[in-house]
Amino acid sequence: MTRLPDVTSQLVAMERISVEIDPQSGLPLGPHVEKFRSYLGMLAKTHVSIVIASWDDVSEMDKNLLWQDILVYLLKKN
Repeated sequence: MTRLPDVTSQLVAMERISVEIDPQSGLPLGPHVEKFRSYLGMLAKTHVSIVIASWDDVSEMDKNLLWQDILVYLLKKN
C-alpha cells in the first residue's frame, strides 16, 4: 500500500499546494486536485475499515478525525 510519499512529504515540509473549493458544488478545483483527491483516499484507507460498506456506516468519531486531518492539511497550505 502506498502512503503517497510525495504528498505527505510536502505536508511535512509545509510546501504550499493550492486547492480551491467550488462554493456551489463543493468540489475541489485547481492544478493539484488529483494530489488532493489521492491524499483524501489515502486518509480514508488508513482510517476507515475496508469492511464498512457505506460512508453512512462510518462512526461520527472517525468522520471527525478524518475532518481534523483534512483541516490540518488545508490550513498548512494556506
